[in-house]
Amino acid sequence: MNKIIAITGGIGSGKSTVLKFLEKWGYKSFSADETYKSLILNEDFIKEISSSIGVDPIIIDGRLSLDKTAISNKVFNDKALLERLNSVTHPKIMQQIISDAKKCDGLVFCEVPLLFEGGFENLFDCVLVVTRVDKIRFESASKRDNKTVAQIEEIAKNQFDYAKIQENEHTFIIENNGDEVALMENLKFAIEKIKK
Repeated sequence: MNKIIAITGGIGSGKSTVLKFLEKWGYKSFSADETYKSLILNEDFIKEISSSIGVDPIIIDGRLSLDKTAISNKVFNDKALLERLNSVTHPKIMQQIISDAKKCDGLVFCEVPLLFEGGFENLFDCVLVVTRVDKIRFESASKRDNKTVAQIEEIAKNQFDYAKIQENEHTFIIENNGDEVALMENLKFAIEKIKK
């Protein structure tokens, strides 16, 4: 039996911490970010991404690579260009992550930060949404990413509003407003519901 579960949530909500617990408990897990890193080792994909937004690839250590700085600068204030970039990268990431997850047995967890933004929630058997009070998550992300709280708030403004998510038989909410022990307990409780 194989059940593929997405983990998502806003910036600083604690998705990576949840994944860390799951791995410690022996569950197989995948990360959209790690999947993307492996996909961009493919030169054809590099060319496809670069040409989609009009940026030339660069050579790093003798290999064709994405010019990440140029791409970031180009899409930063251009929503249409960012959507074009996402329309090239996200479906490939999802295709790969689902393919990898299907090769595993039991419960398999996939960390997907832009799950609802991309409309990918129905690719999974169920979804775990990690939520956290804004003040705590902004401060946490600020320390982690070496950015100001104001910069994190700006990023969060462009993200999906997880506050409007309702728990149902497909979507489970894990609150992360206490310490790691409380988060672990909430996660264990959600897993028991998924197993039913």
